[in-house]
Amino acid sequence: MGENTPVIEFPYAYSTGRLTVEVWLQCASDVYLVDELNFKKFQSGQSFRYSGGHYAHTPVRITILGYGRRYLIVRGNGQYQYRFYS
Repeated sequence: MGENTPVIEFPYAYSTGRLTVEVWLQCASDVYLVDELNFKKFQSGQSFRYSGGHYAHTPVRITILGYGRRYLIVRGNGQYQYRFYS
C-alpha cells in the first residue's frame, strides 16, 4: 500500500471588489493572498503572483482590489490565525 499524503487545506474567501485578510503569526512567515489562477500555479510548483510577502511582525494585513475567490497561503514553522473582511 502507498503512503497517505496529508491534504493541506488553504482558507479562501470571495472578494466582491475589496478584500482584506488579517493574519496573526507565531513566527516569521511568508503570507500570500492569491487568486484562483495563481493558487493553481502555486500548487503545481510554478512561479505565481501574489499580494503579501515575508513578515516578522503580527498582525499582517493585506488588502486587494478585484473580484473572485482569493486563497490565503502561509508558509512558516508556526501556527497562525486569520480573518477575512470586506
